[in-house]
Amino acid sequence: MNKTNTLGNKNDYIFDVDEHSFQQKIIEASKNKVILVDFWAPWCEPCKQLSPILENIINDCEGRIHLAKINIDENQQIATQLRIQSIPIVYAFKNKQIADAFQGVLPEKKIIEFIEKVLGEKIKKNNYAFYDEIKELISNKQLTQAESLLEEFISNNSKDVIAISMYLNCMIESSKFQETNDFISALSKEILDAPEIISVIANLQIKENSNKGPSLDKIKNLYMKNPKNLDNALILSEKYFVNQMIENAFELLLELYENHKDGDKDRIKKNLIKYFEALGNSNEHTKRYRKKFSSIMFV
Repeated sequence: MNKTNTLGNKNDYIFDVDEHSFQQKIIEASKNKVILVDFWAPWCEPCKQLSPILENIINDCEGRIHLAKINIDENQQIATQLRIQSIPIVYAFKNKQIADAFQGVLPEKKIIEFIEKVLGEKIKKNNYAFYDEIKELISNKQLTQAESLLEEFISNNSKDVIAISMYLNCMIESSKFQETNDFISALSKEILDAPEIISVIANLQIKENSNKGPSLDKIKNLYMKNPKNLDNALILSEKYFVNQMIENAFELLLELYENHKDGDKDRIKKNLIKYFEALGNSNEHTKRYRKKFSSIMFV
């Protein structure tokens, strides 16, 4: 599906309508869903301002609402029948009749409020109950079940960054590194720039790297024999992190930071920042240990 937001380029949710297709694509189609109808013309500058706002909102709705675009210069009979005297104007059709309308260029928030009033519900559903269910499955190591539920959910909510990040982390926990990289490579720049996905990528890099090294027990033994060896200490902190021993990982790094010279502090700091990124800013461990680290740095 090609999604664009410029005049003249449409997708399954945004399409042109003329006098011949008006009855089928708008009147009949509105029996099953809300159809917004954007009346515009190529010479209308406000239309050019309104169009991308409308199209972005519709694309985010993932098919729950459709947008029909009618060029009044080419479809004057429709404009006359609906008594359209100025543009841009947007009609909302529901149950085969006009439910509401607005004229002029409105802010995105106002347009969303208009749509939700016609729709009778919020455009974006609250999915937190689903997220909690997935978190519970992941915490119980039921990764296969979590992946399956997420795959189905994402197929119908392809822009849900939280669900996508959960799905990627499930695959990472199952050591499906290649599949994870393949999935990430197919994501749009908009999704890749989301903080949740940035955290996932950082987490993937840590766990891919750790997977190639020695086991936790082996590196722990090496560290115990020579605690002053910074390389082994940093590898141990990474092993702790990968094995969900988050507090051990942070406590070790903070101890190393306090006991090493300036030349080594930068290496230790980079690891701390890497873990903060992998966990995300809202994570309780990130908040707690970022505060601890700040207190150590500025003493």
